[in-house]
Amino acid sequence: MIQILKDYYWAFRSIFHQRSEIREYLDRYVPEHADMFAPLRQFKNKHIGQRCFIVATGPSLTIEDVSKLKNEICWSMNSGFKLINSADFHPAYYAIADGTVYQRVKEELVGHKMPPIFYNEKDIKWDIDGYVTFPLPVSVSLLLTEWQRNHLPKCLLKKRISNDVEKCIYMGDTVVNVIIQLCFYMGFKEIYLIGTDCNYFGDNKHSSVASYNNDDKLHDSPDAIYNGMISDYQCAKIEADRLGVKIYNATRGGMLEVFERVDLDEILGLK
Repeated sequence: MIQILKDYYWAFRSIFHQRSEIREYLDRYVPEHADMFAPLRQFKNKHIGQRCFIVATGPSLTIEDVSKLKNEICWSMNSGFKLINSADFHPAYYAIADGTVYQRVKEELVGHKMPPIFYNEKDIKWDIDGYVTFPLPVSVSLLLTEWQRNHLPKCLLKKRISNDVEKCIYMGDTVVNVIIQLCFYMGFKEIYLIGTDCNYFGDNKHSSVASYNNDDKLHDSPDAIYNGMISDYQCAKIEADRLGVKIYNATRGGMLEVFERVDLDEILGLK
């Protein structure tokens, strides 16, 4: 019994300590550096009523499918910039939120012709010159153990969605979650996901056309990553329904069933 109480004590202490650090960042640092985030305001409702495609880098993603999106407003992320050279792919925006991923891909990113870049200012200190960049005031995810996920009240671990990315944007467990919040902010009314397999259980964690150094090394167990992503998407769907925004899953296969599935070729009028 004593050990159980100790486990709960340290678990709660860890969560409250992390939340304190996050609040300090959002309540003090972000307002003091408001000028840094003010340029985000230009994107408010920039794409009212339009549709966009978020191109993730799951194993199902192919050059053939990406090449079909040349006339669409697209988002790229993480190692997805590699498709700019290998496919007829010209994304309107690019986002990266994980500091570890940034360190792994930045050498390869140098020299690529890139669209405007949105990045997590808290975890990434952008040090590549020559690009148009927009730092994001990201509220990072709590670092949780498997024990904490399984034993603490779910209300403590509740995911959130921002309605003003100039003041705060919630990271969650996938950069797609960050992009979806930016899409809400920009006024998109239809959001299509491709390459969002949500499957880290097999040998192939990412698309072979967007692989990068150590991309098979996971920061957590496949189960924890999957559950975290699904929680993000469930939260995003609730907000999308509230806003009247439609999110569709055009991924070929994969394990994401939160959103209505659609056929990419039908959406693009190719069959």
